[in-house]
Amino acid sequence: MAAGLNPPCSGQEGEGSQQQERLSVAVGKDWATFAVGPGHGVQLRSGRLLVPAYTYRVDRRECFGKICRTSPHSFAFYSDDHGRTWHRGGLVPNLRSGECQLAAVDGGLLYCNARSPLGSRVQALSADGGTSFLPGELVPTLPETARGCQGSIVGFPAPPLSWTRGEGWWLAARSPPHPPCPSPGLQDSPREDAQGTRGGWVPRGPCCHPQPWGDATKQPGPEPAWVPLRSTRSTSPPPGPTWLLYSHPTGHRARLHMGIRLSRSPPDLHSWTEPWVIYEGPSGYSDLATLGPVPGAALAFACLFESGARASYEDISFCIFSLREVLENVPTGSEPPGYKDKPWGRCSPS
Repeated sequence: MAAGLNPPCSGQEGEGSQQQERLSVAVGKDWATFAVGPGHGVQLRSGRLLVPAYTYRVDRRECFGKICRTSPHSFAFYSDDHGRTWHRGGLVPNLRSGECQLAAVDGGLLYCNARSPLGSRVQALSADGGTSFLPGELVPTLPETARGCQGSIVGFPAPPLSWTRGEGWWLAARSPPHPPCPSPGLQDSPREDAQGTRGGWVPRGPCCHPQPWGDATKQPGPEPAWVPLRSTRSTSPPPGPTWLLYSHPTGHRARLHMGIRLSRSPPDLHSWTEPWVIYEGPSGYSDLATLGPVPGAALAFACLFESGARASYEDISFCIFSLREVLENVPTGSEPPGYKDKPWGRCSPS
């Protein structure tokens, strides 16, 4: 069985797009439906393009003549000829997993992080670039909201140890902590009790002043005082291992408080930090991207996410923050040897 996809393409660095030739993709005979995304795809060093996707597989077809049981499973479409033809990769075989995103990590592995109705996120690894996935695992340090919610991951090269300890490369004075962005129109942003946000508190982070996309008079991004950090050396740092950044609402029962978590040693299930909340209030789907590194500027990230005053889908907000801000604001979590004597910035309970 085949399905058609209509991917747009741009030859103007995203300023315009045109419809590409309709693509035919083989799908499984036991699929009830499937969807790609939401969010970004990845390109491996081999040149392979990967688009995250998920399907509802028919587990039991006949139930008084109707399909009566399906289960969601994450997978990826891949292309080895720059997008001219696409192929279907294998499903995450065991756990119920839905909307997902991908990142290349150390050891030539492909990392998949997926939404799940099982109370925690699901992660799965592929050793063959997404052609197949090993059995998935629940990630207890990444709790899901009720019924689950889409989340985003992005991989990036870890900075040298001396950089994170402030001994060289991209030295800059530590900026004072800022409160997180509250929802527009909220006097007191909604909070959950101890069964809602982990620990019953909302960690604070710098205010990024996210603006709805439709307001062209205001430029979305960080507060005016934010500037890229400048390199104090002319040589590039040696490459480090791959770290992962993750965005997802931090509420356990409702989609509240967009949070950022860091993993310094993926795919360790327990390597994720506690969340740094960049936006207080209703928030939902998100997508992360890296900005740089570029000569003379610090590595930074952009987060596009759903937000609102009373519902998570009222606005689309945009926020930019640097890696240094992440390191200074994520609450102390799993830290590799050698980092424990670094006075990380703490998030004040609110």
